Amino acid sequence: MCNYSRMSDFSSLNLEAPVAGAFERLGFSSPTQIQRLAVPKALKKRDLFLQSETGTGKTLAYLAPSVSAVYNLDPSRGPLILILCPTQELCIQVAHHAELLCEAAGLRLGVVSLLGGSPLSRQESALKKKPHIVVGTPGRTADLGRAGMLRLDRLEFLVLDEGDRLFSGEYREQVLWILGQSSPKVCKILASATISTSTKRLASRFMKDPISIDLKDEGVLSRDIEHWVFYVEHRKRLDFLRKLDRALKPEKCLLFASSGERVRRAEERLKTSGVSVQSILAREEKEQRRVAIERFQQGGLQYLATTDLSARGLDIPGISHVISLDFPEESSWYVHRAGRTGRAGKPGISIILADALDLRRASKLAVDRGFVFRTKSLEEGKILEPPVDEFFEQVEKGEEEKQAYRNRKSRS
Repeated sequence: MCNYSRMSDFSSLNLEAPVAGAFERLGFSSPTQIQRLAVPKALKKRDLFLQSETGTGKTLAYLAPSVSAVYNLDPSRGPLILILCPTQELCIQVAHHAELLCEAAGLRLGVVSLLGGSPLSRQESALKKKPHIVVGTPGRTADLGRAGMLRLDRLEFLVLDEGDRLFSGEYREQVLWILGQSSPKVCKILASATISTSTKRLASRFMKDPISIDLKDEGVLSRDIEHWVFYVEHRKRLDFLRKLDRALKPEKCLLFASSGERVRRAEERLKTSGVSVQSILAREEKEQRRVAIERFQQGGLQYLATTDLSARGLDIPGISHVISLDFPEESSWYVHRAGRTGRAGKPGISIILADALDLRRASKLAVDRGFVFRTKSLEEGKILEPPVDEFFEQVEKGEEEKQAYRNRKSRS
């Protein structure tokens, strides 16, 4: 039995006693700001947009009130909570958090993950047991819904985690179908570190008077993470990466590139330098990705290389550095990249290798999100921080050399 005599500040959120007490058993001393604001409203079944930086407690901000609201309800009519996630890794992570919360609360609630590529028969059998909580990727969830194996019209809560990604082209059709099958009475929560105006507009068609809780400037990006920028031409970045590795010697580094081909090339280049590195890409087998992530978590890899699509929702403790070989196509994705480090109050460093165009876009994002990029250079194996005016003189010179190189290549 759980001891609920001490529930710190969580009892003030109006959670049921078992769920409030679970937080303390999980090691949390007090709610985060997003939890303080979101939990009471979710308990009243208000539709919500939750925008808060990575690592600020959004997952429990929607899990705690939904579990608190349904644990006494009979699940025989079908799952009561459905959480959609864009990647299998995030599904597994959220399902694990749900299981930990239920266990700490002393509640026997079934949790089922619906993942594409996993045996369909096994998932159908799990759904027949009427779990309270289902966590799934959009494609597999929609497939099971269309087949009549998953009831979507009796849900109490429907959560879109990494909601901005779920409304992108590759998932939109399935997500809209799932939303259309759910009851108008279901509480809908969309959570992400970034939520665009277009996403809000599209999601609002299925929501009733949604409340926006926007804590994008909570300070994690500026307080816990240092942001560095090196000026490097695109064609020179893989060679620069090897030199940066030797100067930086990162303990555990997540490496981003915008394309799978670029990820592969970076992996090969680092391996030739004797660096322990492995890549994860969306097209790879689930087991292959799982093994790579596990090796990285346990310290068997110094680098894990990936794209924005593959890394959504990765929650790996102890990442000391994030390196971006380019500034992402969608500027807000940098927030997700950088947020992989500097978690749980620990400091981290996020580095981008940029040309003049990347620098302009990065500067605009930094002003909007309230943090600063520190200008860096690498000389004779040492990382230096030149004055800003000297740094941009180097940028101007580099851009002139780049244009001259292009002219020579065009003439040849």
